[in-house]
Amino acid sequence: MGELLAQLVPEIVGLAATPAAIVACLLLLGSHRPYRNVAVFGGTVLVLYSLLGAVALVVGRSADAQATEEATTARDWIGLVVGLLFLVGGVVAIVRRPAPRPEGEGEQVPGWARKLASPRPATLVGVAVVLSLVNPNVAIFFSGLGAVVAADVSVGEQVLGVLVLVLASVLDYVVPTVFYAVTGLPGRHRLHAMRTWLVRNDRAIGAAVLLVFGVMFTIRGLAQVLG
Repeated sequence: MGELLAQLVPEIVGLAATPAAIVACLLLLGSHRPYRNVAVFGGTVLVLYSLLGAVALVVGRSADAQATEEATTARDWIGLVVGLLFLVGGVVAIVRRPAPRPEGEGEQVPGWARKLASPRPATLVGVAVVLSLVNPNVAIFFSGLGAVVAADVSVGEQVLGVLVLVLASVLDYVVPTVFYAVTGLPGRHRLHAMRTWLVRNDRAIGAAVLLVFGVMFTIRGLAQVLG
């Protein structure tokens, strides 16, 4: 099990460090009912990724994937492709001309984030589903699932591996919320300043994240494919 968890470290770190998810959580913590909103939003992510993980695990076990060389090869190639896609995305984010921001206006947030200012539960669920499926996390999550399904370990250890990936995917909601709850007003001011900084530098942060994880996944993928 220790070997599997060590192999999943890049995926765990990638799932737990998602700027878009952190911004969403910070916006919800500034809304009228912060705890309920974060619970609904983060709970939707938790349920969605749990379902994806369960499906992958059932399919993998039924196909006896951990005993086949093809599954291991597919896992290695998935990690390499994910890394190359991240590298391409990072380069595109760097060379793409940023959208002009109107002068004299305050903090500019993405369209999906503006829907979180005064959200209804249905809006929270919808945005959470979209954000979970269209951001780089889903590729990282599937890369981790591929490693878990192909691992030659017991079913209990595979379930634990999936649970670790799922829990890592919601840390972006748990950690800021706990900080918000225990630090009082000074801590909430720091969270607001963090949100402002993240939104102001979203392009540079997104490019840096894609490049860092692109290099990490590409190097690991190449080592596994060529090894």
